[in-house]
Amino acid sequence: MKKYFLFDNEPINGITYLLRIFAGTILIIVFVGFWLLAATGYKRAGTFGWSKEMRVVCSVAIPLYVVFNVLAEELSNSDNNLNLFLLSLGFLHLVLLFKNGNKIQIN
Repeated sequence: MKKYFLFDNEPINGITYLLRIFAGTILIIVFVGFWLLAATGYKRAGTFGWSKEMRVVCSVAIPLYVVFNVLAEELSNSDNNLNLFLLSLGFLHLVLLFKNGNKIQIN
């Protein structure tokens, strides 16, 4: 159970990412979900070999994405800048979900 909450270099695939996002969304109620979401974003970004800075950006952006999706009804009448920010978070989430980063490279 401890491995789900560590910020390490564990490579996870898209299905595992989706399941952990779902579990983190449910666990937001007890606030441990934020940590799970952040660790999941960090690990999935590390699967692609992204830099440490981009991993940190993903670990902050993914919990924000989930929170904004939970509050989508209240934010529906917001300004265009927030909508562009939410669209960029959604695009990052889709990249993390669908990009294939676990290919074996042959030299």
